[in-house]
Amino acid sequence: MVRQFHSDERIEWNEPGVRSAMQALIGDAANGKLVLMELDGELAGYLVVGFCFSLEFGGRFGLLDELYVLPAHRGGGIGKRALEEVESLCIAAGLECVRLEVSDDNEHAREIYRRRGYTLHPRRLMSKRLK
Repeated sequence: MVRQFHSDERIEWNEPGVRSAMQALIGDAANGKLVLMELDGELAGYLVVGFCFSLEFGGRFGLLDELYVLPAHRGGGIGKRALEEVESLCIAAGLECVRLEVSDDNEHAREIYRRRGYTLHPRRLMSKRLK
């Protein structure tokens, strides 16, 4: 599923990097959470929340790094339930803010997030790989 998410979102696939990051995520709860979503006993998707730090948000915050619902399970409200789970996880971790990334061309996802109360910021995220 992770490979399919990366393909769908046009994110470069780096299997060793993803495996290493997944091990760090699963191995240390301070890094965040991986949640597998099931529907009627079937794997339906996954989400990853990373725990980050920002002065702007008063300290630690949650970053919804990846949210993927398998095509066969889309449209049934699992994305909405996934966002509820993300927010519950962050509240349980003592966080007061959740951020997320969404592609400019994914209006459907942006509308789901907007209906849940997420707002766009007038800044662009920039990245530079150091390795």
